Parts: sequence; C-alpha cells; structure tokens
Amino acid sequence: MTIQFLVHTATEFLAQQGTRNPFDGILPDFNVFGLAFTKAWQKVLAGFWGLAFVVVAIGAIRAVIELQHAKKGGYQSSVLEHTDSAKRSGLALGALAALGIIFGAVVALF
Repeated sequence: MTIQFLVHTATEFLAQQGTRNPFDGILPDFNVFGLAFTKAWQKVLAGFWGLAFVVVAIGAIRAVIELQHAKKGGYQSSVLEHTDSAKRSGLALGALAALGIIFGAVVALF
C-alpha cells in the first residue's frame, strides 16, 4: 500500500512539473568522435566477434569428439551429457552467426 502511494505520488509530482524525456529523439551516433574512432571500434568489435567464433567452434568440435568417445565406450550417461553439450554448442554457434541480424533488427526498430 505504501509503495503504491509513493509511486502514485511520484507520478503526480512528475506530471505537475511538466518534465519530459531528455533522451527523446536522440539516437546513438559515433560519427561525433570522428572517422578514425568509428573505424577503430568497428575493427575491435570485428576482432572480438571473430575470436568468439573460434572459441565456439573449438567448443563444438570438442563436444562432438567427446560424444563420439562416449558412444564408442558405451557410457550411456556420458552420451546424454555430451549430447546436451553438443546441442548447446550448436545453438551458441547459430546465435553468434545471427548476432549481426539481431542487432540490426533492434537498431532498425528504434
């Protein structure tokens, strides 16, 4: 009850003050810092993204190899565990590949 009262009072106070959103109409733009800065952060981002692909690919290869060893050894509980690991690696690889599309869609919405 007290929280509702405080929230209601705060909204009434802000409405009376006539405040508006200070970020209304502002979009992120790195061009303010110059072309050299824009190219630099894009290269760094591309480098980290490339490293992420390498890490995820190594994890996927490791998971598949461990799964095959578990299947050949007849370790059923280990097979289930490594199957889950291989699935997670595949999902991570798909999400990483779709990351550019996801961010592009989010930016296009705003």
